[in-house]
Amino acid sequence: MTRTVLHLAQDSDTSGFFPQLAVWHDRQRFRMIFGTLGPMDPRVREHMESHGVSCLDCGCRTRPAYPLGFLQLVALLRRQHVDILHTHLFDPSIVGLAAGALARTPARVVTRHYSDYHTRIHRSAHVWLDRLCTRLSHRVIAVSQHTADHLIEVEKAPPNKVRTIHNGIDFDRVRPSSVEAPERVRAELRLTDRKVILIAARMHPEKGYEVLLRAMPKVASQIENVTLLVAGTGALEPHYRTLSASLGLEGRVLFLGFRRDLPDLMVASDVVVLPSLAEAFGLVVAESLYLGVPVVASSAGGLPEIVQDGVDGLLVPPGDADALAGALVQVLGNDDLRKRLAGAGRERIASRFSFEHMVREYEGVYDGLEPT
Repeated sequence: MTRTVLHLAQDSDTSGFFPQLAVWHDRQRFRMIFGTLGPMDPRVREHMESHGVSCLDCGCRTRPAYPLGFLQLVALLRRQHVDILHTHLFDPSIVGLAAGALARTPARVVTRHYSDYHTRIHRSAHVWLDRLCTRLSHRVIAVSQHTADHLIEVEKAPPNKVRTIHNGIDFDRVRPSSVEAPERVRAELRLTDRKVILIAARMHPEKGYEVLLRAMPKVASQIENVTLLVAGTGALEPHYRTLSASLGLEGRVLFLGFRRDLPDLMVASDVVVLPSLAEAFGLVVAESLYLGVPVVASSAGGLPEIVQDGVDGLLVPPGDADALAGALVQVLGNDDLRKRLAGAGRERIASRFSFEHMVREYEGVYDGLEPT
């Protein structure tokens, strides 16, 4: 019997996560619907529908519009006889799981794509809502063991409700555009003779941009011709540009904005850095290791579940600019170390973090909740 699964997200998806769900879900067993609480990116809708996935756009541009979106969801869940509601991220989970409870959707699942963020910054109301989502769901999928431990030990989620399923990578999507990509990117950005550091992350305080920028003067003092590439966007970009200038980093930091050619940027770089203060998983780190690029990351959250310290990358304490600078200098200044780290994690990443395996694990959760 084919069962209907509704995946509910926020709005646009630049990571490719939800479009890949459309590709990899088992069509023989599940009919997939994709819904967004906010306006859906037309390109995402086109992709979904081309793979036979129906789409729902609640069109909620602001939180005051959520009650209308809630009613739309209740009606859809009943009309489409949705068997499994699977919500993702904070707002869609609150609205979606409440709608699912009212509509009496038989199976309700939430994926926690973040871990201790709300607890760490003392947002007690948000923590209460996270706990509410756990109560309204039948299973909570944690994207790392760190996230699962936080759910159980801090938020007091029932252990039998929590299942760890690491995020997956569609390896067909994570590949350079050509063998000439590194040289082409370096020529385009005038980096031919530079040591290149790349950070590819949204501009959010938790990603550790301030830590990285404050580490860069020390790196630049010890590594000649070093350039930091920043691939990401966000409301804090003017602040980070101002901070970069105040630290004397003109010409050493290039703000690239949003890029669709991240694999090309990765292979053109000497090291990828992710100095997060909180991180449930860290997909860009896994992708970098798969591409054979050494990584320097913080030891926050689920990152140690991806990076093997000293084997395929280096881990430093979160928020420690001096330690971060030291690790970057170590990798950039030691050709033998950099070559040893490069490619060391590829086989492990390929075996542990495939997108298809993640989807099959999701479907195993659904099977465990099948009504009797």
